[in-house]
Amino acid sequence: MELNELQKMWIQYDKKVSDNTRINKEILKRMLILKPEKRFNWMKVKAIFNLFSPIILLLLILIMNIQIRLTLNFYIGLALFLAVYVPAYVWDVRSFLLIRKIDFSGTVLSIRKGIFELEKYKIKTTRIRYIIMPFAILGALLIFIQKPIFNVALIVMLVLVVLVYISSIYYTFKYSIYELFRKLNKEIAEIEELEKK
Repeated sequence: MELNELQKMWIQYDKKVSDNTRINKEILKRMLILKPEKRFNWMKVKAIFNLFSPIILLLLILIMNIQIRLTLNFYIGLALFLAVYVPAYVWDVRSFLLIRKIDFSGTVLSIRKGIFELEKYKIKTTRIRYIIMPFAILGALLIFIQKPIFNVALIVMLVLVVLVYISSIYYTFKYSIYELFRKLNKEIAEIEELEKK
């Protein structure tokens, strides 16, 4: 064998190895991207559910056949409830649009940028939502409780509402939002590391 033939064989072998390495990296990247994409799909499902929340709320009221009297309390309660619910719904629509904008087939940098923008938006709107939520709760109570008679049942219900509200705040900020985005960012960082190699 001549030196030229050996060089050609070596170049072909080197090309095959680099092609195999590139293919293996691409397969690994696709496998790694499935995890955050799956997690992200759950966020999409939740965002779609939030888009249909007005219809679901209306259906619940119709199914439960709640008797409502058109009193001053009702109108004050409705105004308080809608003053919180309408902006929250607009935030849900914007959140859905931000989620739809993130494309996992794009570059890691664009995915990371989209997730960062979504994370910032979700944390900000969730904080504001929890600050103004007591007004929506008060509005709902004014709508559905026509004559506030402070008996044991009403006091127990109010205590339960407060406990659920506080538990929801704790769970949302301790586990739900920060943990979700922490995991997403960690998984995207793994993909980024793979691309650097």
